[in-house]
Amino acid sequence: MNWSGIQVRLYQAILLTGAGLSVACIVGNFFSAFPFRSDIKWIVLFIISVAAFLRSNYKKYRTYMMFAFFVFVIFFFLPLAFMDSGGSSNNAIGYIFLILICITYLFSGWRRIFLVAGLIVVFMLLHVLEYFHPEFIMVYTGWNQFVDRMIQIPLLLLVAFFIILWFAKEYERVNAKLDQYASMDALTGLYNRRMFDKAIEEAIADRRNMAYLVLIDMDNFKQVNDTYGHSAGDEALQKLAVLLQDSLGHGRNVVSRWGGDEFAVIYYGDGEELTRCLEEIEQSFQEYMLSYNETTGISFSITLVREDDRADQVLTRADRLLYAEKQRKHVS
Repeated sequence: MNWSGIQVRLYQAILLTGAGLSVACIVGNFFSAFPFRSDIKWIVLFIISVAAFLRSNYKKYRTYMMFAFFVFVIFFFLPLAFMDSGGSSNNAIGYIFLILICITYLFSGWRRIFLVAGLIVVFMLLHVLEYFHPEFIMVYTGWNQFVDRMIQIPLLLLVAFFIILWFAKEYERVNAKLDQYASMDALTGLYNRRMFDKAIEEAIADRRNMAYLVLIDMDNFKQVNDTYGHSAGDEALQKLAVLLQDSLGHGRNVVSRWGGDEFAVIYYGDGEELTRCLEEIEQSFQEYMLSYNETTGISFSITLVREDDRADQVLTRADRLLYAEKQRKHVS
């Protein structure tokens, strides 16, 4: 069974909740005037929850401990709780739904089927037992049951709220990370092509602000990879990404890795200031690359994004200008 970080944290949260709930219910049983035998199951649950939590970070035992924990809850704890707390007049059904939710997420395959089937069978057998052999079910006064419900129902709702809230927050956090991964280039930390495509459409649709498209391409980058290896090439890409982000990645500007050794920028602002920044970046990067290859630098093109443009038209225009710039450098 492969475990994700969110599953491990949910399992640990369930164990801590089980330990805390045990203590609260022991105290509640005291005020409800329930006999000591009603506390035995909670004491055992507390001990097992704490022991399982202490072993939850050990990958070797985690799966077995988790499975054993839920086997205990379904086949030992629930039957005792049902019989000791007044049978169907108690709050077992709420805990059963909570356990079902946890099982559904934490387990897969035969373990999930076994535990869910066991939960259903135990629940049915307990009601059969109550109907045909009511002498096995503890009977309490109406006052005892009232006090128990006044304690147990708020506890159950709080536990359910805590677990569901925690679960929702974990998924929000994971989804935020997935969104970040989907929009960022792993090597450089810049935006990727997907985000660039969105940014250029927004620039075209913006009627109030002047925007420029900049394409940047490395010169003789293949020589760096061939001579010094791909790790040196990766470092060069990262260096250029830092220079671009530091100089141009402010405000609404979008700096992205277009692909390979190509970068693209959507720049809002003055064209002359943009040209000056790019020339400084070109000089800084060429100085950095002198230790590898003195012919390795960058070429760039700048084109204005017009209101009547389509994304492919702007890119074609910028690409032609970049090709002309590379040709000019090659000839010179």
